[in-house]
Amino acid sequence: MRFQRTGVPGYEVVEVLGQGGFATVYRARQLAVGREVALKMDSRVLATDRDRQRFLREVTAAGQLSGHPHVVAVYDAGVLDDGRPYMVLELCPGGSLGDRLHRQGPIPAAEARDIGVRIADALAAAHAGGVLHRDIKPGNIMIDRYGDVGLADFGLAAMSRPGQELSVTREALTPAFAPPEAFRLAEPTPAGDVYSLAATIYALVHGRPPHFPAEGGLGIAEVIVRHTWPLPDLPGVNPRFTEVLRRAMAPDPADRPPSAEAFRDALAAVDLEEGPGEGGGRGAAASPPASGGPVAVPTTTVPPSAASARRRKGRLRVSVAAVAVVVVGTGGTVAYQYLPPSTSGAPSAGPSASASASVSASGAGGAAKATSAGFGVPTTTENCPAADVAGIDGRCTTTAECWGGMVVITGIVSVNQADCVVEHPWETFAIAPLPSDGMTNNQKELANHPDVRDLCSPEVLAESRQGAALKIDPAAWTIDVLPPSQSQYADGLRVLRCVATVTGQQSTGVYFRPRT
Repeated sequence: MRFQRTGVPGYEVVEVLGQGGFATVYRARQLAVGREVALKMDSRVLATDRDRQRFLREVTAAGQLSGHPHVVAVYDAGVLDDGRPYMVLELCPGGSLGDRLHRQGPIPAAEARDIGVRIADALAAAHAGGVLHRDIKPGNIMIDRYGDVGLADFGLAAMSRPGQELSVTREALTPAFAPPEAFRLAEPTPAGDVYSLAATIYALVHGRPPHFPAEGGLGIAEVIVRHTWPLPDLPGVNPRFTEVLRRAMAPDPADRPPSAEAFRDALAAVDLEEGPGEGGGRGAAASPPASGGPVAVPTTTVPPSAASARRRKGRLRVSVAAVAVVVVGTGGTVAYQYLPPSTSGAPSAGPSASASASVSASGAGGAAKATSAGFGVPTTTENCPAADVAGIDGRCTTTAECWGGMVVITGIVSVNQADCVVEHPWETFAIAPLPSDGMTNNQKELANHPDVRDLCSPEVLAESRQGAALKIDPAAWTIDVLPPSQSQYADGLRVLRCVATVTGQQSTGVYFRPRT
């Protein structure tokens, strides 16, 4: 399979590690030194020289943190000729803590506490250098080749829009881990990072974010209300541990620890040998540091079962497609799902996030019920390149399908269908039943299925273009997989779509439909 050219000189792409609506991460080889790296390319465009200078200034500040033992190293950064920024990062073969949580479920409290101490120390260093993270969550804490943890995604998470300072942009946030003041569009502060780290630690132990139900969707208004609810104790864990997290997640930033350093020390001081046991997660408490220096804590390791599972998949699961991106103020619904470890491999079907924020199988009118044999929309194989792909029964929709921006959280997708005559990023170029050995609505898992990779490929995309799209280089497109929504999957719809967008652009026309 050929991957799109990156345009970054000095790097050779090996494979796509993850892909979402805003960014693609590649496993790449840095040719000058023969080193494997993670090459992260954003699909959004910095429109002016001023925007580019702000971006480079911010990632330079983030790069200065690379020497910290618990920050994922930034090797290089820049802006391509078309205005898209990129970063070259340390490759973390262990994936993210979000991946681990998805695969294995909750982790022992002592290990989560030790992870929190490390990441809080990294935050203390960042804040001392004037750098805020603004998107701390399990998916942005990576496991390196030595089994230790590091904070990732400084810089690109703070993408600006033209006319906005990078330091105050609020284009995207992750509702499950964002502080309540972010929903009021308050200026970001170190206290917001402290909140997000505490929510992350709570989720690692509890199995899902604080204040969020086990599955389903929440409207933004309900998320804001739930921030005011008392934080329940973690069952079987010393209540002092929950109390430290509870203070760090206080609704009023003034009631939180005064700094990431103070939060680090409070975490390190909790003795998890005291109070109720934690079901096999007990360990010696870390001693609080005498100074502001790093805390020495036991090394976090990747359990053999997780490592072997990654090897069996044969692909590193970096949580880019799983990045939660919600545009504040649109009234959208937050869709998410934390899946416990499964030995059967059977998908978990949950309730719909919202009829207004889910894939519509029958047009703008709403999702259609269908059997596993149905597509929910008229399709054809005539003059359809997707039909030539072996093993997956690919087809084309008889009329164009266009989509707005995707919300992807831990592999679960929400998206609005758009009118093709108005600006939209995504358009369908192929449709197919879910593979018989890939019955899931999890985008990350579908995108890694070999039959889906063959269908949703640059080759099929190139052959499916029509009209003005024939003049657009196939390498200029970003491809993604659109699974059925949670409600459609629960209703029996077993259909996936291959969608594409001209990287960094909105479209106002139709690029794909069966050729006549």
